[in-house]
Order: sequence, then C-alpha cells, then structure tokens
Amino acid sequence: MTLVSRQKLTRPLLQRLTCPQGRDRQLYWDTAIPGFGVVVFPTGRRTFVVQYRTVDGRSRRDSIGDVRIISLEEARAKARTVLSQVRLGQDPQAAKRAARQGVRFRDLVEEYLEHAQTKLRHRTYLEVVRHLRKQAAQLHGLLVGNISRAEVSRLLEAVRDNSGPTASNRLRASLSALWSWGLRTGRIEGDNPVAYVPKLGKEVQRDRVLTDPELELIWRCTAGGTDHDRIVRLLMLTGARREEVGSMAWSEIEGNVWTLPRERTKNGLPHEVPLTELAKAQLPTPRPGRSLVFGSGAGGFSGWSKCKARLDERMRKALREDFVEKHGREPSDDEAVLVPWTLHDLRRTVSTWCNENGVEPHIVEALLNHVSGTAKRGVAGVYNKAAYRAQKAEALARWETHIQVLVRDSEGRHAQR
Repeated sequence: MTLVSRQKLTRPLLQRLTCPQGRDRQLYWDTAIPGFGVVVFPTGRRTFVVQYRTVDGRSRRDSIGDVRIISLEEARAKARTVLSQVRLGQDPQAAKRAARQGVRFRDLVEEYLEHAQTKLRHRTYLEVVRHLRKQAAQLHGLLVGNISRAEVSRLLEAVRDNSGPTASNRLRASLSALWSWGLRTGRIEGDNPVAYVPKLGKEVQRDRVLTDPELELIWRCTAGGTDHDRIVRLLMLTGARREEVGSMAWSEIEGNVWTLPRERTKNGLPHEVPLTELAKAQLPTPRPGRSLVFGSGAGGFSGWSKCKARLDERMRKALREDFVEKHGREPSDDEAVLVPWTLHDLRRTVSTWCNENGVEPHIVEALLNHVSGTAKRGVAGVYNKAAYRAQKAEALARWETHIQVLVRDSEGRHAQR
C-alpha cells in the first residue's frame, strides 16, 4: 500500500524522508509543483516521479530519476517539461514507449553484442555474432516492435531447411536471449516473440565414426592445396575443432607444438597440440602482412558450407570413378553413394581410433582438451596440471602412421590403373 503526504520538498528534507514500517512505499508530493513528488521505498531508495492525466482521462505516473543521481532542481525542471507537454495534449510516457518500440533490430543487435562480449566465452560470443548478424540478417531493417512470431518462425524454418534443426535451435536461443536482454534493460517494450515459437526439430546426438576407406577418400579429395583442403587434413591429423584450426595464428606455432590460448578454446583452458611432420606439411606459406594461417579477411577462414559442399561433390565423383574402375559399369542410384558426414566426425574418429588402439583414455581426453575423466575431474583436476606432451605426441604419431598407410596403399592402387 502507498501512503501519500504533501509538503514542499527541499534537499535536506529528501534525506530525512522514510517509508513507514510495514508499507511497500511512501509517496511525498511537492506543494510547489502539483504532480511532482518523490517515492521512498523500504530499502531507502528514493525516486522522483511526475503524475498527470492524459486528454482521455488516464492517469500516468512517470519516473524522472533516482535522488542519488539527479538533483532536486533538475527533477523539478524535468517535471515542468512533462507537465507542459501534457497541457499541449501530449502523453510523454506513451511517447517514451513508442521510442523504445522504434528501435531497429540491427541497432538492438549491436547493443546486445557489446554487452555479450563481456559476459560470454570468446567462442560462444563468435557463434552468437554469426547467429544475429548473418543468420538473422533479414530482420535487421525491421523495427523490433513490429517483428511478429510469424516472422521469427519463418526465419527459423529457413535456417532449419538450409542448415538443419541444430542450427535453427541455436539461432532461436540467441534471438531469445537478445529479446530478454532488451526487455530486461528497458530498451524495448512488449513481449518476447521467440518464447512462443517452439524448437523446429529434435537435435540428434551424432556418433558417426569414419571408416578407413572414407578417411582415404577424404584425403585423396583434399589434394588441391586450398585453405579448406589443408584445414580438413589438419582436422584429420590433430583431432582439433573446426574453428580452432580455421582461426589458427602463426604466433601460436612454435616448432612441433601448436598452442591455443584460453580465449580460443571451448572450455576456456589453454591447449597444446603436437604437430606431426605430416601435419606441419599441411601449413601454407605465410602471407606477407597476415598473422593468421588461413583465410583472407579480417578474421580466420570462412565459407565452410560452400567449401564442404564442393568437397562432397569431389568425393561423389571419385566414388563413381572408383566404382566404374572396379566393376566396368556406371553405378546405379543406390551404389557408390556418399554417406553424409561432418568435419566434426573427424575429431570423433581420432578419439575412437586412439581409444581402440591402446592410448589411455586420460591421454585421449587431454589430446581433445576435454575436462573429463578421472585424471581431470573433481579434486584430482585441481592438482593434476599435467599437459601430457610426450604422450599426446606419441598418440598422434601413431595416428599419423595409420593415415600414411591408408594414403600410401591408395596411391599405390591408383598408380596401377
């Protein structure tokens, strides 16, 4: 319940005003300016307010500012401005709401990203940037208050159809976080339209492990020496993540070790990756004035989807050629078919092969920069800071030998054709 009191407000009086015990607030009106006052809360917080009636008789109360931030003189001046607008038939509070609703989506995105950069891990932040700047680009020119659930749903459906349900769900999460932040901070009004749009597909946990013939085919079809070709081969040889290799910097490589700083890893921990001779052979010649190994723009490598699609097409062509060579005829629709695969399957394949070929599980986890397993979990993880450099290097050397055998056998077979 709010109590009301009327007296002339002064600076000394403001400091003495209190909220009676048992009340949720106390309102003190200024006798000098009708409609101007201060609200005092049980916590001691005091806020200047101005109250008025619109031309249609509706009562409005608008906050002017905290007593600790704005002076009594400034508050009175703002109150006079508001009351003058009311006498002219305006509704200042409605105008403020309209202004907040008039925020363009692109402007809200940039404000949110500035906030998110200080709150999210670097890798997560980059994903959110991609979601909001690229995938949601069709919303950029719209006013936030005019974006409907139908428009959000159409956007998510398009991403689902082009990139799959997981990509659609990730975009949905970023959009919802953006709207929630905008509403919470008062930058926009209304509700969160994303909250009413369900996820457009069930995410399936992948467990695809590539076979030796598939690994050989991938290696054979990445002989072109492009950035994407080299990256795919490095992913195969190191078990690293796609974005980690795509944004690799020359300064991170010293001798036979590639060290990822904590800012570039998924778990926020620095990570050392041994580079075998075959892996080092995949590195391109440094480009003058460029600190990153791959890509040509401001950041690292981009164009993943298009390059992967071209690689898949080369693999399909190679499968058909292999079939014709072996059987002397063109394959039917269900023969020489490329089974769908992702670049992340290479990481899972490295892990599976190492576990199945005698590499101790905690070494595999260290190789993948996972914070799991008994060696790094709980109290053990606090004291066990071992990098396992030698063991990781030995594991990748054995894996490299396995790849070399596949490649050598393949080259021998194709040379006999």
